[in-house]
Formats: sequence, structure tokens, C-alpha cells
Amino acid sequence: MAYATPDDYDRYGDGSIPPDQLDKALDRASDQVDSLTYNRIVGRGLDRLTPFQRLNVVKAVCQQADFVYKYGEYLTMPLSGYSAGSTSMSFKAATGAGGVQTTDAVLDLLLPTGLTDRRLR
Repeated sequence: MAYATPDDYDRYGDGSIPPDQLDKALDRASDQVDSLTYNRIVGRGLDRLTPFQRLNVVKAVCQQADFVYKYGEYLTMPLSGYSAGSTSMSFKAATGAGGVQTTDAVLDLLLPTGLTDRRLR
């Protein structure tokens, strides 16, 4: 079950995901946020998080969904860079827990929640 709804996405996403693909994108992003948070949300339940944690998780899911929608095909490529003559291109994405590629913005939303701490709680 996704941690963000289409209404949340309208509020916190950038609107690039077509409505017919939105539920799938939010589900996938929620799974990735679970990996980034060491499945702590699954263990506690979204409704048992503080309002601050819940809001940041919802925002992070929306932003992660946008990131994967925009760059998904590049995230799964075996190459990290490309050059031809004087032109070169490289792809930089932050990597979080579980090898999930994301953005610094998503990590910045999750970090203050305490859910990304590697220590056992």
C-alpha cells in the first residue's frame, strides 16, 4: 500500500506522472522509501508515526515517484557515464539504504525523521 495518495501527489509532486500510472509509481516509491528507512515504517505503521514524520514520508514518496518516473531508464543502465569526443555525460544520483537510487532532496526529507538511522531502535 502506498504511503501517498494521488491527492498528496497533487500537493507535493511535480505533476509529471500521468494519472493512469500514478498508483503504480506511488507504490514503487513507497517500497523504495521502505528500503531507505530500513522498513521501520512497515514495522510501526504509517499511522503510528508523528505528524512530522508522516508528512515528510508522504513528501519523500511523491518526490521519489517523480525521480523514478523521470530517470528510471537511466537508473537501471549498467553505465554511469558516457563520452563521445569532447562531449561527456554522467549521471549522479544519491544512493541510500538497500542501494536505492534517489535524490538528495528525498534523503533530506527522511533524515530528520530518524527513520534512516542505521542503529537499531
